[in-house]
Amino acid sequence: TLQIVGETGRIQLSNTVDMGFVANIDFRHNYNNPVVVAFINTRGGGESVSARIRAVSSSGCQLFMQEPDRGSHAAEWVSYIVVESGRNTLEGGIIVEAGIASSTIIHRGGQPFNGHLVQFEEAFSNTPAILHSLMTYNNNDFMASLVTNVQTNSFKVAMEAAETSKNSAGEGVGWVAFSSKTGSTGDFSFVIGTGNDGNSDGVDNSPFVINLPLGYFSDSPDIVVSLYGTRGKDGSWARGAGEWINTKQTVYAEEDQILQPERRHIDEQFAWAAFTANTDLIAAA
Repeated sequence: TLQIVGETGRIQLSNTVDMGFVANIDFRHNYNNPVVVAFINTRGGGESVSARIRAVSSSGCQLFMQEPDRGSHAAEWVSYIVVESGRNTLEGGIIVEAGIASSTIIHRGGQPFNGHLVQFEEAFSNTPAILHSLMTYNNNDFMASLVTNVQTNSFKVAMEAAETSKNSAGEGVGWVAFSSKTGSTGDFSFVIGTGNDGNSDGVDNSPFVINLPLGYFSDSPDIVVSLYGTRGKDGSWARGAGEWINTKQTVYAEEDQILQPERRHIDEQFAWAAFTANTDLIAAA
């Protein structure tokens, strides 16, 4: 029997949690300790917004988006990836390790980066692509997640308040580390990688473009993108910049606009994992 250790999907959110909109996601499979990461692929509304997860069970979760100023927002599409905690090798030769780290460290605009050390069960042969999302909503207010100091055997995780002045006593940060790899199995295609373009990536700058090779996806893939080893001290998170098609996902390092309206931001490195829509992640036999 096939051992399914994860799945990908997408959902359209019509507004924010502060407007009462929370999506109930039913997983296609049951898991022991699922990790969920998410990313807003689209740019239906131009205001800053981030996706977040709560109420995770073996069979589902709640997924929502929130603006730093807790306002309303146009409808957006959100991709998500669910992965069983622990380490597996998937069909296609992808190595994946996933977990949930509890964090009490908050990065605020202007501060240096710090975090809780997370060590992999086993080192990756190259620095992995790490995706991350908040999986709790303990603070009932805006917050994002942060991964920094990425090595082959460890990384650091924290909360990202940016310049919002938001607080939290602690949240669970879901993380998924993939070996970088592009390929296809009989059932699905995948493009996993990391990169930066040397240009500023803020909303007031130009987007980072993730080019997906021709022939892998016939339609927009389920793709989750995260900031990776963050550099810009104002604080930011990954957010779709307007193009989400079969050959491309554009992304910004999106800042909040609580302290100042400008959203210029320096060059950041991003991590991404794209899969054919509704892929089941199957452990290699």
